[in-house]
Amino acid sequence: MTDAPTEIMPTLTADLAKTADTRTELTVGIHTIDESFHRHFASEYWGWRAVFENDPHARITQHPDLVLTELSFSREAEHHPPTLITCTEQSKVVGAAILVQKSIGGEKKFGPAWNLKGYRLAGNRLLGNSDARVQKQLLEAISTHLKSTKADFLLAEDVETNDPLLELVNQGTHDLQLFKPVPFQTRHKIELPETHDEYWKKFNSATRGKIKRKTKLLSDCRVERITRPFQIPEFLNAAQQISKQTWQNDLLGLRIQNDDFELQLFTFLATQDALRAYLVWDKDTPISFCIGNQFNGVFNYEEVGYNRDYSKKSPGQYLVIKMLEDMYEHERPAIFDFGGGHADYKRMFGTQVSESGNIWLLRPGLRSKMIMSYFNGRRAVTQYARRTLDKLGLLDRLRKITRRGLK
Repeated sequence: MTDAPTEIMPTLTADLAKTADTRTELTVGIHTIDESFHRHFASEYWGWRAVFENDPHARITQHPDLVLTELSFSREAEHHPPTLITCTEQSKVVGAAILVQKSIGGEKKFGPAWNLKGYRLAGNRLLGNSDARVQKQLLEAISTHLKSTKADFLLAEDVETNDPLLELVNQGTHDLQLFKPVPFQTRHKIELPETHDEYWKKFNSATRGKIKRKTKLLSDCRVERITRPFQIPEFLNAAQQISKQTWQNDLLGLRIQNDDFELQLFTFLATQDALRAYLVWDKDTPISFCIGNQFNGVFNYEEVGYNRDYSKKSPGQYLVIKMLEDMYEHERPAIFDFGGGHADYKRMFGTQVSESGNIWLLRPGLRSKMIMSYFNGRRAVTQYARRTLDKLGLLDRLRKITRRGLK
């Protein structure tokens, strides 16, 4: 009797080890996002949806229906269907990445490295289980897909230096080449304490006095929070009016199109309780707007604009102040994220600072080296021009001319 357990134990241990291996085995699937996804007929859609809903760090921009809404207005997606890459464990989808066709450049006179065809990563992060095995498996599958399709790059936009995706890429468990086409920018956030008074304690008395004086310049204005679907048509009309009067319109073109795409996009966000936009009215005249979304405790400051006729009254600062007041009265987020880019008002209001920017993942080979050489050359020329303007005292002057009002 005493010998029996000794004979059984090796077999039992082997069986348990085999069971454990089976339980943790990961498989990868590559799926073309077609009409069945849009109609919610595809089983892969529901796997994607489930992994989104179970990811505590998911961004609203990764919601399958938001991605599909964007794709339904994409001409490129009509000719080049996007790809869903899934990682499955025991028939359950535990990770996903959505790759959407992306073209950069197209001016052939600049050489082959300027006419680039690749993908962008929807939501700019890998979706699902944060387990390193799952994330590595997804990245390896992305690498394989880039090679098989001969894509030049995978673009992930506005990635922070401490983002898990960047950390995973830097571990080098794949053969993709990390490239930063432009230097990372300063990124400011506000970690909002529990009360409004606690937050304003970060400012000294002189700064608080300055803020109060600026707020009084627009004290007759009213601020409207936009969160519900019925508010969106009027908001888009007003935001487009303002957009035509902004410095961004002169440099980048009209930012608010007020078209069917924006109507559907913002309506979807509103139905998910993720839309958080604001309008400032001077009587019946809209003078400033902010478009943002709030999801999983983070408010993302996406698009802002103000009428330059009001620039001396600092409408941008006024709007941020009023937004913060409103957030303490209605569904305060844990984090107010200004996004990438340096501006004095972001630095003033922010409590955290980091860096973020776009990253490209390039497949190995001579063409990738040509791409990096070309864009590094462009960067060097741009930096030289900026240094020259700065030495001549013109850089700050140009910034103030274009961005008057947010000082």
